Amino acid sequence: MIIEFKDVCSKEGLQGLSLKLSVNDVSQLYDPSENLSRAILNAIMGLDEVLSGGIYIDGVGLPQFLDAGLQASFFGYVFDEGIMLSNLSLYENLMLPIRWLHPDMDDDEINTKIKALMTLFGLNLDLSFRPVRYRAGDLKLLSFVRCLLIEPKVLLIDDPYYILNKRERSVLYRVLGLLREKYSMLIASIDDDFGRGFANEIIDLSEYQEYFIIS
Repeated sequence: MIIEFKDVCSKEGLQGLSLKLSVNDVSQLYDPSENLSRAILNAIMGLDEVLSGGIYIDGVGLPQFLDAGLQASFFGYVFDEGIMLSNLSLYENLMLPIRWLHPDMDDDEINTKIKALMTLFGLNLDLSFRPVRYRAGDLKLLSFVRCLLIEPKVLLIDDPYYILNKRERSVLYRVLGLLREKYSMLIASIDDDFGRGFANEIIDLSEYQEYFIIS
């Protein structure tokens, strides 16, 4: 998959960014500032308003890509903090995206997938509880479960190690190593050690900082 930014200015702060990303295995956006890489991922997902220029996914303009609903089936986005809605149970949080994409999928099939993924991440959580019951690290790993339930083609991961302790980082590194056999990944991270040991391509955004302005 080729993702190309052509002179993109956005509401979130991109200022004339031109960048071509080839996402075929594991690519890391190494960004010491964190801001530019997060803005790039948000723009790809349509979470940032493009004011001028264009973003193209395999040659298709982002507006057409979004209008067709392709971003939901192509991309699985894991935010740096995981993000679970506090007014819903963990189970309801997991069900939101998969019910939207696959409203007719059998509950037993979904529950079997959830159980398998939770086992993969070493999670033993009561899904009937709300997020406040559990640690931030547990919720972050659970957000990977939510993302993988929809079986996207590309994983977009913002700062994978953020809020995880040493054990959780080890678990995540191991699982991502298994998942790379099935999924392409675009990972935004300030951890260059993570990239050197895992990514097959590292895009250093240090030289692109002039193309992002914090408003």
